[in-house]
Amino acid sequence: MQVFQEIVIVIVASVGSLVALFFLTRLGGKRQIAQMSAFDYVNSITIGSIAAEMATNLEQWYRPLTAMVIYGVAACLVHYCSCKSIAARAFLSGRPIILMENGKIYKKELTRAKIDLNEFLAQARIAGYFDLNEIESAMLETSGQISFLPKSQNRPATPEDLNLDTDSVSTWYDLVMDGQLMPDHLKASGKDRTWLDSQLARADIGQMSEAFYAACDKDGNFFACRGK
Repeated sequence: MQVFQEIVIVIVASVGSLVALFFLTRLGGKRQIAQMSAFDYVNSITIGSIAAEMATNLEQWYRPLTAMVIYGVAACLVHYCSCKSIAARAFLSGRPIILMENGKIYKKELTRAKIDLNEFLAQARIAGYFDLNEIESAMLETSGQISFLPKSQNRPATPEDLNLDTDSVSTWYDLVMDGQLMPDHLKASGKDRTWLDSQLARADIGQMSEAFYAACDKDGNFFACRGK
């Protein structure tokens, strides 16, 4: 009986730590893992370790919970300072590093960025540049990604280059997802349920529940597909 009670307490503590982690993560904003700074990475690992401690420390659970809150508040303060101060932003996130410019690869900057030549070439190929002669410059961003600027004669042609007039671009709105209506998106698109039903019927979808996904833009362009 005592073992069962302890298991229940561990389950409750684990759920509590997950809930606390969720809210602390939401406070940290919507930055992706690839966009984490060094501080974000260290802080997230530490908070995760403390959350595990909270789930197993049944007698003094409030101690790791307090530590989690302190780390979460510290992360919010650091992000606030980064937004308000250029110096703090440069210290915490670093500065972009120019790895290549005017067709010349800077070996010293590669060493400084802890990137070897093979990794640089691999990133160039991933970006679609198998010929380095097509690259004007390359820069290591603070997120750890490498941005490549193609030479003017190697960049993709745009309608402006060809003197072509194009239609304005409109935002697409998700109207149906997994057979469920998204009423807020439908209202934002300026359409109504009658219009949506008629468009689904044209797409040979009799009921909304049969639609896996449906979307439209302000100009009335429509897309829908069935679930399989």
